[in-house]
Amino acid sequence: MHPAAWIVWATCAGLVAFTTTDPFYLGLVVAVSWFVYAAQRVPGPTERSFRVFAIAGLVTMAVRTALVFFGTVDAGSVAFAALEGARLATLLIVFGTFNAVTDPFGVVRLAPRRFHEPALAAALALSIAPRTIAMVGQVREAQRLRGMHPSAWRALPALAVPVLETGMEDAMTLAESMDSRGHGRGRRTRYRPDPWTTGAVIVIATSLMAACAFLLAAFTGAGGLHPSTFPLAWPAADPRLLAAIALLLVPASLPRRTNHEGASAR
Repeated sequence: MHPAAWIVWATCAGLVAFTTTDPFYLGLVVAVSWFVYAAQRVPGPTERSFRVFAIAGLVTMAVRTALVFFGTVDAGSVAFAALEGARLATLLIVFGTFNAVTDPFGVVRLAPRRFHEPALAAALALSIAPRTIAMVGQVREAQRLRGMHPSAWRALPALAVPVLETGMEDAMTLAESMDSRGHGRGRRTRYRPDPWTTGAVIVIATSLMAACAFLLAAFTGAGGLHPSTFPLAWPAADPRLLAAIALLLVPASLPRRTNHEGASAR
């Protein structure tokens, strides 16, 4: 699928999660993200991004909830903190899905000539997580082959040093490659445009519809986007908004794009 369609999908899914703290809506966004990841994940280092960001989301939610216990603790404050943490966790999962289903360097091909440098910086930032995950996997595999089986906490120093060293070497290689290609001197590589498909257009249209439905609900105060925590009340969900979130499932129904197809489009 066209990289721009994935950008629109992730932005709209993020807007849906950002506008609500209702656990029914957030839970459905997480479920939709998982289905999209399962159907469209790209084999390779980026495939692990979803799991890493999901774990990071759970940790974020736990930390946000735990912060309540440093002040006045009651059921309402704990529920409020947990819902805020759930929203942050959902945003991280959406971002993890985006990393797992698309090539971050597709952003460079989309950018106009004058915005090539900022787009490249954004692509590099998006690729940090997948590349770090790949390096961690390589280092752990090398350690297992050498018979090293330390506990999780004791393994951190032995894991961090080679990962940082490899990261520095990759950064130097990337810098030399960019310099040899004239980066920053008014020259840039020309890419063959990615083809637009009917599926990509449908994904953009349905994603925008989902985001607009939640933005409209946020402006009108409809749909119970923010459950009451003072007093504590059971959250409710509007079936129309649940249907709007279901529109974000459209990418899961499209054929998966292989690495070979992605390479041929360059």
